[in-house]
Amino acid sequence: MRASVERIVADLTPRITGLRHLLHRNPEPSNQEFRTTEILAETLSKFGLDPRVRATGTGLLVDIGEPRIGFRADIDALPIDEPEGNDPRSGNPGWMHACGHDAHAAVAAGIAIGLSRLEGDGGYRIFFQPAEEAIVGGAVDLVAEGVVDGLEAVMAFHVDPTLDPGHIGVRHGPITAAADGFTVVLEGPGGHTSRPHRTVDLIAAAGKVITDLPPVIRSAFDARQPVVTAFGAVHGGEAPNVIPTRVELRGTIRSLHPEVRAALPELVKRTVARIAEAHGAVHTVTYRQGVPPVVNDPAVADAFARATREALGDGTVVPVETSMGGEDFAYYLDRVPGAMFRLGVRCGGGDIHSAGFKLDDAAVPVGVTAGIAAMAALARG
Repeated sequence: MRASVERIVADLTPRITGLRHLLHRNPEPSNQEFRTTEILAETLSKFGLDPRVRATGTGLLVDIGEPRIGFRADIDALPIDEPEGNDPRSGNPGWMHACGHDAHAAVAAGIAIGLSRLEGDGGYRIFFQPAEEAIVGGAVDLVAEGVVDGLEAVMAFHVDPTLDPGHIGVRHGPITAAADGFTVVLEGPGGHTSRPHRTVDLIAAAGKVITDLPPVIRSAFDARQPVVTAFGAVHGGEAPNVIPTRVELRGTIRSLHPEVRAALPELVKRTVARIAEAHGAVHTVTYRQGVPPVVNDPAVADAFARATREALGDGTVVPVETSMGGEDFAYYLDRVPGAMFRLGVRCGGGDIHSAGFKLDDAAVPVGVTAGIAAMAALARG
């Protein structure tokens, strides 16, 4: 089987790499991936497959035989301006595939085409999901539509710029964290910065929330139960000599353990209330639970690792640590055993979700090979 997979992937690599470049040039926001969906559907159709586009026009799936083993790829982009000089480079100003979803989709297309050429009785479903980057991820909609109903296992890749091409990271148990969001609004009468004692200094109150909340949360839990609190947005004030009437802070809290996650909303509200009251500010806290952690099924992870070693060699599979990032792939694992794996793409660029992110095209055939081999192995049992 290894020889046949190698021949299939060698034949597909130029087309799938070109597909990755085309997708990279056409990044689109969450739930607006219309051109992306068209590109993928056209590509799969040209190879004799029968893709089905969702009624929304964003996202699609393709079945090969009676589906038993699934593979998911996300397809949306991020609101980031890509630097000039990159090749390929985004043709949609203000949007960039800075999280590797172009590679995820291209690899998934290669896996689908490769499996359709592989001899055997296995049944597969490859599905392309919109809106992974949205606060309520697109996985929720696809689960409701029954995309994983009847599947025995489901897998996915996520690019990893800390791993070299040719390496794939595998882990039992949690590989990503639960990711929740919160918004803090502080309000007061406003005033002149020469007389902060006569009003409510909202900037000072906001600063105290920013500096105090993360250590309060860290110290509330066992050090072996990681929690990461960070602010990503601060809005308030327009002039240097005017104390504003409103300041808004937005951030995320990431955790791994259910009991920690359950305690976080009340802890955040209580801590913000104490700080706001000390400054005389009116406050509101909105806490939103986001995605749960992705918890890899050991049997699926082990089957993937064995098949990948057989197809690509012993040095391909490497252990990885848990990421505190969030991933809506977790919702599929509420229904079906599965696992997510880290696809090495390092090429000297920046981290994911940054304008400096780049990936090495050498990772594309590696992902296609591992995906075909692992899905076929799981289908064989």
